[in-house]
Amino acid sequence: MIGGDLLLGRGVAADAARRGWPAQLLAQGPRLRAADLSIVNLESPLAPCLPGGTVARPRLCGDPAGVEALAKAGVGAVTLANNHALDAGPDGLRKTVDLLARRGIRSFGTRAALTGLLEAERVGPLQVVAANLTPPSHPPGSKVPLPSPAALSRAVARARRLAPSRPVLVILHVGRELDPLPNPRDRAYAEAAVGGGAAAVVMHGAHVRRAHGRDRGVPVHLGLGNLRFDQRDPRARVGALLTLGLRPGKAPGSQGSVEVEEFCIDSLSGVEIPCPGGGPSRP
Repeated sequence: MIGGDLLLGRGVAADAARRGWPAQLLAQGPRLRAADLSIVNLESPLAPCLPGGTVARPRLCGDPAGVEALAKAGVGAVTLANNHALDAGPDGLRKTVDLLARRGIRSFGTRAALTGLLEAERVGPLQVVAANLTPPSHPPGSKVPLPSPAALSRAVARARRLAPSRPVLVILHVGRELDPLPNPRDRAYAEAAVGGGAAAVVMHGAHVRRAHGRDRGVPVHLGLGNLRFDQRDPRARVGALLTLGLRPGKAPGSQGSVEVEEFCIDSLSGVEIPCPGGGPSRP
């Protein structure tokens, strides 16, 4: 199961001060715990922010105590390849990885966040390639090069070549904020991942839920939106949880080889809601 953007600071931390950290992902917990592996995008390193953030271009950092919300909800892994990964600096990112590991939570995309270089990371029978494609506003993140579609395709193809029986799940942080429509750049990365042999491609980063379907038989979700955030814009309140049934040994693109089911949530309250247009939904 894959969830979108998660903030463990700012307004979410304020709510945790009133209701406790376990309450922040309480409603999503049953679905997250039921999956063989649950992955969410942690968009706030669990360390103090570096100076330099503004209201218009904030740095996003979380309370280290927020790891309790992840652990209680059954989150097994987080992606750290996003445009706020280095808002607490490289040391803050490494401290976040260590803190998560102490609670048994894997981290994907750390190398990509620090260097822009992509690699496949193995977990159980799967491989995960996580990449940030959204330009950070502040250094040191703004100095990290963004990978090209060709680099993404090569990373996926290499993973397939080295471990052909292990499906490659590609998770991308990309998209213009609050824009429900992916632009040609977003689609180019999705197409590159599919062309490289991805078994599924999932995007987050625009903070709004976007459409999902299949490209050459491969499931592609163009934006999960927020899992839990403090953005009050109505467009940002509907997020998605996506279940993928990945089967080792199945060829990418085989119709029906990857089962997909989507559930929607209110990212402010964390309560599960019907997906607009009906839900749960399957592409």
